[in-house]
Amino acid sequence: MSGPTSRAPTVPEYRLNKALGVFAVIASAVAGEYGAGINFVSVQSLSVYPAVQNLVPLAMLVTGFLVLPKVFLYQRYSQVMPRAGSAYVWIGRSLNGVVAFVVGFIWWLGLCGSIGVLSFAFGTFLGQAFTAAGSSLGGAIVTPLGHVIVGLAAIWGLYWLHSTGVHRYGAFVIALFILILLTALAIVLYGATTPPSVFVHTASLKAGTALSAPKGAAGPSFTAFGAVCTLFIYAYGGISAAPSLGGETHEAETQMPRGIVIGWAVAVVLFSGVAYALFHAAPWWAVIGLIAAHKMSFATAPGLMGLIAPAAVSTILNFAVAIIVGKTIAPALLINSRLLFAFGQDRIFPDRFAETSAAKVPTAALLLTASIGSLFLIQSATIGWALGVVVRSLSILLVWLVVALGVLFIALGRSALSTEPWARSLIVSPWTIPAALASVVITLYLMSTALVVPHTAIWFQPIFQSLIAAVIAGAIFLAAERRARSRGESLRAAILTVPLE
Repeated sequence: MSGPTSRAPTVPEYRLNKALGVFAVIASAVAGEYGAGINFVSVQSLSVYPAVQNLVPLAMLVTGFLVLPKVFLYQRYSQVMPRAGSAYVWIGRSLNGVVAFVVGFIWWLGLCGSIGVLSFAFGTFLGQAFTAAGSSLGGAIVTPLGHVIVGLAAIWGLYWLHSTGVHRYGAFVIALFILILLTALAIVLYGATTPPSVFVHTASLKAGTALSAPKGAAGPSFTAFGAVCTLFIYAYGGISAAPSLGGETHEAETQMPRGIVIGWAVAVVLFSGVAYALFHAAPWWAVIGLIAAHKMSFATAPGLMGLIAPAAVSTILNFAVAIIVGKTIAPALLINSRLLFAFGQDRIFPDRFAETSAAKVPTAALLLTASIGSLFLIQSATIGWALGVVVRSLSILLVWLVVALGVLFIALGRSALSTEPWARSLIVSPWTIPAALASVVITLYLMSTALVVPHTAIWFQPIFQSLIAAVIAGAIFLAAERRARSRGESLRAAILTVPLE
């Protein structure tokens, strides 16, 4: 009789490719953050909330530090549970699976809206770049049809990039990280060294409109300041592109937390420096004057720089910023496709969303994300960009709030998994509970400042769209529960299991 057969230990069959390191995590976070938020939304915030006046740079800096408790919680969760679905997975295992999916679906839909805004803004910057270079193509691009055509090309081109494998995505964001640093440095140098009087004189001549400081204007509004901080959450929301790589980073428990913190710190420095430089050169009232005169092409970061920088430098900056804004679609596609991948792993979405291609990419999730993002592009081109920004900001804040509540549930022993080793490790730091409490207070305040967008119909309001998304999410979850019962499974019990990736 033969003896017992020795067997090699079982090796997990990862569906995603663990190919990235800490530098790719940092670059992904910065690539997800530095784009339309600083180059477009920071300046255009005055068109929505003009009463913020000269406090735009301060709002950008303050928002960065308001995000710090979230960054700390994300860093802690990434140490104990780095997964592709990031916050969705954490909420489901800490708080409640139904809540996790509803919030995760709103988050997914908000980021699809962001893809629409980003692809629309890409057309704006690309059109400006061609116009600055003396090409008539610029005018064609900034028409509604031109925005849609260029935006769709950007979305589906980056869809193709993702489909070739996450290692290509990593190389892409690292290359763009270098371009971001060089572009930000150029803007800071020109903006910080240009006196406001020089900008106003030059802008009045080039824009063909007289710009003068208002007489007897009231001071900045604190309410408007809070609303602008909420708007700027849109810019810092890209930090989620880091933990979404949890299933594709080797040694993720150590690499991911470092990448998240460093990525946040780099973003705060770049955002604050660029915002200060822009509004040092361009007084707030001059920017409002340009917007009021319908000189919207000047009311962007490269547009303002184009008024004071040499022609050659301005043209290069325009094309660089267009590329930087367009590339932000890539991290957005990453976050959303991995979120759908996590829905598939939990059997809420059909199994094909948890399947990957030969390149270990969740192509069904990518395809759906790109398709819905394309619809939001059409909305941005026909209705306006501000709605997509606020919806995205509110969805980020909602996720931030519920992640913090999950931590508090674990600390109070109210979570079903409070006694698990990862849960005990999560709250071992003395700063975890204070960070969670601070997150709750900050998010509730910021959400209260932007629940209603001025001069917008009720069916386009963020709160209304979020409620519709919650109803859709509830219907999807109930359908998934019925499928699970037909298989003799418990969907809610399955969500409590920590996924492999």
